[in-house]
Amino acid sequence: MIDPGVTTLPAEWTLTGGARVRSTGWAQGDMTGDGPAVERRRRSVVDLPWTVLKQVHGARVVTVDQPGGGSGEPADAAITTVGGAAIAVMTADCAPVGLASREGIIGIAHVGWKGLRAGVVEATVQAMRRLGATRVEAVLGPCIHPCCYTFGENELLDVEDRLRTSLRSHDRSGRLSLDLPAGVRTVLHAAGAALVGESPSCTSCNDGLWSWRAGGTGRRQATVAWRP
Repeated sequence: MIDPGVTTLPAEWTLTGGARVRSTGWAQGDMTGDGPAVERRRRSVVDLPWTVLKQVHGARVVTVDQPGGGSGEPADAAITTVGGAAIAVMTADCAPVGLASREGIIGIAHVGWKGLRAGVVEATVQAMRRLGATRVEAVLGPCIHPCCYTFGENELLDVEDRLRTSLRSHDRSGRLSLDLPAGVRTVLHAAGAALVGESPSCTSCNDGLWSWRAGGTGRRQATVAWRP
């Protein structure tokens, strides 16, 4: 149960196989770090043992075999078949992607531009399929949008070459920007996963979400997936 003093979460979805995905914001507090206060904040969102990865902007996927297992592993995605295991990623502009299949396999991925280039979404879907997933559903949580994601030409060309599609847009000042949500949609489609939900919130524009681009903060919101 969510603590009555905690305000409504920015985004929440129910996916196939009974999977749930929730994203937090300022109201739920900074989800990074250790200690009793952080544990209480996490438990107020999902009252289960959390798996929190050491995110490295790569494509490694951890398989969680027990509630809380795999915490601290250097990786940017996790999957599990275990009921009662809450798998989470921390973001402050990067895209959090929750995934599920009707077979009860769930996944979570942390996707920035380097993760797009590295193939973390495709790797997560492939890892789920190796465990027996058939149709995979996905949701995209709050992330930075092209209105605020000023980007260099060379880096943009690098990502576009990897995805074989245009992701270029312009920010509010007319400068070149990267469309991260479009990139996530592209790789989900390429991996054969169905996007069934998407947050409209830009982390840089939304006063209730942390953004590294907007404020250089080390604080993070969480997106957590679990199956009761």
